[in-house]
Amino acid sequence: MHFLCLHGLGTNTQTLELQTAPLRHLLPPSVSGSGYHTYDFIEGSHPHAPDPSLLPFASPTDSFHAYFLPSHPSTIIDALRDLRDLLEEEEFDGIIGFSQGSCLLATLLLSPLSPLRDPESRCAIKMAVFLSPGMALDYEALERGEYRMFNEKARTERIEGLVTAHVYGKNDQVAEGQGEFLWDLCRGRRERSVHGQGHTVPGKGMHLDDAVRCMERAIEKAEGGFGF
Repeated sequence: MHFLCLHGLGTNTQTLELQTAPLRHLLPPSVSGSGYHTYDFIEGSHPHAPDPSLLPFASPTDSFHAYFLPSHPSTIIDALRDLRDLLEEEEFDGIIGFSQGSCLLATLLLSPLSPLRDPESRCAIKMAVFLSPGMALDYEALERGEYRMFNEKARTERIEGLVTAHVYGKNDQVAEGQGEFLWDLCRGRRERSVHGQGHTVPGKGMHLDDAVRCMERAIEKAEGGFGF
């Protein structure tokens, strides 16, 4: 499968490549016989201060980015349109989003801009992977210039029509409870791996093995056409 990969707030594509390297390394080849999976890492267009966890490793020449600025809702709508257009232009089978990247992805899938809601769309994605996800945002509120989380009790939209894999930590203090909220919003075939760490991608030990199995099961379902 060919994946589009979206990084977190105040990081960059190199960071996400490093964060997901153990996961990608252990992920078996495609069960459809198409070989090993491929990945495109797309960088956010907005310069941003680095995530504090990166400061000990950052050099003066490093640059850090965001897909949108929470204080400017119009940048979120622009990012949603850019992501939709990219999915129409490129042939991706799936999307992997970490933190803000997963928030952007989930917001798109719940919004009127979602290519899955357009019967004439050329988008071919079969699955989405949410790593330490940020909760989806309310598109209608964004159009009014408001930054607000999607309220599943007040709204009827759900993420459906594709397989989803959810990997998040029960000790996530950055996006507390948001992994569980997003899990509840998904109505297709779902797979889940909940680890004992925080806002991170599992990098070793049993947590990593479980996350790999979660993704592997989701990929098998997506390639078998069981997303609906």
